[in-house]
Amino acid sequence: MSTNNKGLSIYKYTGSHEEIGYAYGKAESEAIHHYINFLYEIFEKGGTTREVSLQHARKYIPYIENYSPSIAMEMKSIAKGAGCKYEEIVMIHLHEERQSFMTDGCTAFAATSNVTRDKEVLSGQTWDISYSLCKNAQSIILNLNRENEPEVICYTYAGMISGAGINSHGITLNWNSVPRLELQVGVPTYIIIAEVLRQETIGQAIKAVLDADRAGCFNFVITDETEIYNIEATPEDVDVQSSEKMVYHANHFVSDKFAESQDLNHAGSRYNGSSIVRHNRMKRLLKESWGKITVPSCQEILSDHINYPDSICRHPLSRDDDLEPIVTCASWVMAPSQRKMWVSNGPACENGFVEYGLN
Repeated sequence: MSTNNKGLSIYKYTGSHEEIGYAYGKAESEAIHHYINFLYEIFEKGGTTREVSLQHARKYIPYIENYSPSIAMEMKSIAKGAGCKYEEIVMIHLHEERQSFMTDGCTAFAATSNVTRDKEVLSGQTWDISYSLCKNAQSIILNLNRENEPEVICYTYAGMISGAGINSHGITLNWNSVPRLELQVGVPTYIIIAEVLRQETIGQAIKAVLDADRAGCFNFVITDETEIYNIEATPEDVDVQSSEKMVYHANHFVSDKFAESQDLNHAGSRYNGSSIVRHNRMKRLLKESWGKITVPSCQEILSDHINYPDSICRHPLSRDDDLEPIVTCASWVMAPSQRKMWVSNGPACENGFVEYGLN
């Protein structure tokens, strides 16, 4: 393990899924247990006991093991290394599907060589979550060099395999939460993310989404060195769109397939304002940079404050409503042709971007 004083700690592991999982779990044991206890406390406030939380997590295990036995093995080994229950590691990977985390956050984008200055695909996002989650889930960078698989570098939380990232074949994944049109027991979103980043081609990456018996709803922005795709998904259906120029997405469905089914006035969310503004603001900023888009200009876009504090760059200011503040816990830009990502540890306007790359 090495630490960059300007950014996030990066943990590097090489070997089999079992070896990597055990080493990762052991190294991050304290942070993993802290995160698990935080989740228990959140669920208990909602009236769910610890045993019920574990029972709920167990329901997803057959789906995970059927979908990706390798990722399941890695999760079991994380639990063994950390000295916790397998179901607790599953619970960590399940938090996107839990209603407790219904927040509107994250603004993602991708641009092709047709509109970037240096003729390379660029993608990225803000990672916007509740202030309490940002404080209690330790953010880290993982560099996983698994046997006979693409090497991966990703942003994630302690105990979780991948939140978003890039692999040595140039596959990148950024993503957004969207309204939960439906939920079912199945493969959690974070497991699908981990599986996408194991793939060698853009077609295989898309297939990993299509093949999953999906538990929830999400939007993925998946790229390689030349192609960009935006994938909106529910447990029952997907909408896959590509672009020769750019894609951008916030926290509401935009495809004809799903847009009419969502409720932008959903009680307890800000989908009816912040998401719409961030979506259109990202579109405008990318178009204004047409032909001149670079890594630094993308970093600047991720610092944008229009509609502050519910802007692309989010800050945990107190609010007049009863909703917990949302904060940009991290931001990043990825360049698949370079196999690099530049990560800001916190709101981009206040923190520099640190470069992380694959060997």
